[in-house]
Amino acid sequence: MKTCVLINLPKYDTDSPPAALAILQSICDKNNVQAELMDFNIILYHKLDPTEWELLNDWCMFLKKNISQSLKQKITNIWTECLNNYNVKQKDIVGISIFSYYSLPIAKLLIPIIRANTKAVVVLGGNGCISKFLGSDEYFDQWIYKNSFADFIVYGDGELGFNNILNNKHQGNGINNKQSVVEHDLNDFPIPSYKNFIFEDYTSDKIYITGSRGCVRKCTFCDIANIWPTFRYRSAEKLVEEIKQQYYNHGITVFDFTDSLINGSQSNFYKFNCLLAEEKEKHSELKEISYIGQAICKPKSQTPDHHFEAMYYGGCKQMTIGLESFSEPVRNHMKKKFSNEDIDHHLEKCSEWNIENVFLMITGYPTETQDDHNDNIQGLYKYHKYAKNGTISMIRWGYTMHLYSDTPITRPDMLKKLGIRADTRYQDMPEVALLEHNTRQQNIDIIDYPYTWISDHNPTLDLKERIRRRIELHKITCDLQYPQPNVLAELEIVYKLSQQLTKN
Repeated sequence: MKTCVLINLPKYDTDSPPAALAILQSICDKNNVQAELMDFNIILYHKLDPTEWELLNDWCMFLKKNISQSLKQKITNIWTECLNNYNVKQKDIVGISIFSYYSLPIAKLLIPIIRANTKAVVVLGGNGCISKFLGSDEYFDQWIYKNSFADFIVYGDGELGFNNILNNKHQGNGINNKQSVVEHDLNDFPIPSYKNFIFEDYTSDKIYITGSRGCVRKCTFCDIANIWPTFRYRSAEKLVEEIKQQYYNHGITVFDFTDSLINGSQSNFYKFNCLLAEEKEKHSELKEISYIGQAICKPKSQTPDHHFEAMYYGGCKQMTIGLESFSEPVRNHMKKKFSNEDIDHHLEKCSEWNIENVFLMITGYPTETQDDHNDNIQGLYKYHKYAKNGTISMIRWGYTMHLYSDTPITRPDMLKKLGIRADTRYQDMPEVALLEHNTRQQNIDIIDYPYTWISDHNPTLDLKERIRRRIELHKITCDLQYPQPNVLAELEIVYKLSQQLTKN
């Protein structure tokens, strides 16, 4: 029997086992491969002290250009110890999940050690593999290939590519090439396996579940379309089957959808809620099952009243809505495709059916004028009643508007249209590095760092003004007593940005 160790690298949430390892473990089970799970993210969380964990977080979030050599040495020592404990030298396969852009700093530190310590087949996958290193034209996967740090990189659906590698099929779409494999039917994939996880290691008691991949929107600031070009979803029947299986196997009653949006297909989402409600009615032990997930505020015409009723009985406790702005012109430029009237309807019905909402907001979008900022302020007053009755259970204003490579808003044509360029006043910021380069196609700037940019078409909206607006919104949000459970971490980042501004 082949043996495999599956590894998850920071930065990742600490609240529940990583979905990627559960998915890959199910593929190993399907192919009679014995798998061990090494969640290095949660291992570091428990082995580093709070200050060290915060420094690691800032490094992964690109708020620090580097961390101390002593902390790097401690991390690599823990890494080497784990490789020994999991007997990686003797494994046939090592699979590593590079979850996102924020995984790159630590991946670059640790992955070379893998190759030096095993002759196993090394397989990488995850969204981070298609991301670019900060301050470089080089992408992570290019660096891997150049240095022969892995045998295979799986792009797109990991279930398909990893399954083929386990069966010695090393050619084809998605294996060491970016040819799309995302048209595959999600219903064909096995249910993720959470066996061998120690749930007590994590900070909450829930399981991730995937209902869809991709998105029905193409928002200007989002890179989801690069990762999953086509929106696909699993059938309502398959989702209910998985929830029941995970409950009976692990006793878990809270499910957190990994989807970009759980209501991408409104008809399938409605059917899912109806089926789950029926199962809960038939089997009393299932009554406590609930779920949370990201969703979009859809037009009123697409969300009749009975859809909210079905959500209530299906167990929807919370929806995280990428509302982004209370300004309709800003949302229109973002391509969000819902109106202020739609927001009114959504909140009214969620209030009626006791469904909580987390609002994700963006401060300082490139087109945001003072009038748009005032719309955000007025929105806080307008929807205050929903914060008081718990319908808006959290609002998150984030840091300030990020500009990431490979999103629609950083395409050369969009940058040129918006007049976005690097703000050279901040090029010497020691921890918030400004990095730019010229594209080969057009003589305009591409900004590699998310914070330090300015628009010639909206020149008063520089980083200083974006921070001012963020602080003003924070004060009003506090005055109106909106819940902001994660505000401290967000404001710490804003504070670090402002500290660097005062030095320049």
